[in-house]
Amino acid sequence: MLYGQPFLVQVILYIDKHMFCVYNNNERISSLALISTFHHARYSMKIIHIADLHLGMHPDKGYPWSESRHQALWESLRHIIDVANEQSADLLLIAGDLFHRQPLLRDLKEVNALFDTLTTAQVVLIAGNHDHMGPRSHYRDFVWSDHVTMLSEAEMDSVYLEVLHTEVHGFSYHQSEIRDSLYDDLQAPGDGRIHILLGHGGDDRHIPIDIHRLAAAGFHYVALGHIHKPQIREDLRLAWCGSPEPTDHTDMGERGYVLADVTLRRTQLRFIPCGTAQYIPLSVTVTPESTRESLRHSLIRAMSSQGEENIYLVTLTGQRDADLDLTTPIALPQYRIRQWTDQTQVALDYDRLRYLHSQDLLGRFLAEISSLPDGPLKDKAMAYGTRACLQEGGRS
Repeated sequence: MLYGQPFLVQVILYIDKHMFCVYNNNERISSLALISTFHHARYSMKIIHIADLHLGMHPDKGYPWSESRHQALWESLRHIIDVANEQSADLLLIAGDLFHRQPLLRDLKEVNALFDTLTTAQVVLIAGNHDHMGPRSHYRDFVWSDHVTMLSEAEMDSVYLEVLHTEVHGFSYHQSEIRDSLYDDLQAPGDGRIHILLGHGGDDRHIPIDIHRLAAAGFHYVALGHIHKPQIREDLRLAWCGSPEPTDHTDMGERGYVLADVTLRRTQLRFIPCGTAQYIPLSVTVTPESTRESLRHSLIRAMSSQGEENIYLVTLTGQRDADLDLTTPIALPQYRIRQWTDQTQVALDYDRLRYLHSQDLLGRFLAEISSLPDGPLKDKAMAYGTRACLQEGGRS
């Protein structure tokens, strides 16, 4: 059984013109095709699958580290090309949003120069929703190197890579949104080639995807982009590789690429982390004894242990002294604090508050509620009412 089709080889008779000639029921069969069949049935193709690099973007624009993050996006592509050379990869797949916007001509020249450093891999790419092929897109008339193919049409297209016995299918975005489920009714040809789908989408505004319908289409691998969080489904021969670097504070967790080994009979997928920074939620508990200086040391310890290269989303919880103002971030210029959220509440010392506010609304409220019977309901009412009075009159 070859490529799923019955095939009976009865006898190899002789060598003709330096090639094996194979006969089946006295009918000559292409010798090169047969040799290719035997070779590729066993050949393992090594693929690096990337997407959503968003080159040209300045993550966390306005923050001191934004330029270094901008450069990190370009470094991620350089790193992946180095890996492709080290691994002797056969194919580099780019599943859309290579750029954050429609690329400038100089950007395409830079990327093509990087592709020229590949020693073994061929490249196939598509445009995604961010770098879609607008009417004046430089994608339209750019001449890539011979080993680079862009599937630039708005409808399904393909390229056959003969040396890899592989056909890659896909199309590019020509507008920023596609709401139709364009992948639902696809079917891979049953012609004995390895068939790969290169796609971009997965939400309501960008080609909704039913992964089970797509898995049933018969592709040997479905390489997807657009969803920045890696989602690897080896059982379905399908993956969103995610972005190599986080580009926004909502991009939590590790970022990287997919290394795939694909044959006609099996597909093995492995996620390889390569991000140089992560967005990390950091919760710090505040007590009535806390000061800004003590919290500063707590933050330094926590961020030092998790890495100065990371970007932190700090949330303060617990109860603070009424005199402690945490609405403004604590200055830590050596660290990257992207978000500062104060969820603390004033620690309530009712006797002190009654004395301090004896002549205002809070004092009258506490005097009135103190006459009620003790119990959980009274405790909640005192806490909510006191905090409401404090917020109305400012934090004091």
